[in-house]
Amino acid sequence: MKKKIFSLFSFLFISSAGFSLLQSDSVRAMIDSLFMIGLLFLIAGVALFVLEKGFINGVAYGFKRIRKSSNEGAYTTQFDDLDQTGELYEEYAARKPERWTKPLLLTGGSAVLFTLLLSYILSS
Repeated sequence: MKKKIFSLFSFLFISSAGFSLLQSDSVRAMIDSLFMIGLLFLIAGVALFVLEKGFINGVAYGFKRIRKSSNEGAYTTQFDDLDQTGELYEEYAARKPERWTKPLLLTGGSAVLFTLLLSYILSS
């Protein structure tokens, strides 16, 4: 996990340094690019976390139940063999945690917090 965090931080700083060289105000551009790339890492980590915990599976299960409860849905579900709504814990097992979830969350969260603090310090 340390190797993944190091590689993510390396990518974060190298890409933001490359972007800041193209701008006239390099310090502000570096902070902006660090924030945006860190935010992208954080969003990817949160998306992986939500998917592995099965929140989307519960939403899909709820839509299947609503579909079965309506009259038109009851008619269409008699032809659908794949739409068997069993118990929630039987049909949708929890997924194995991804290997990139924690490194993405740690790298993205720390980059976002670091850039927020740095921009606050530089603005005052």
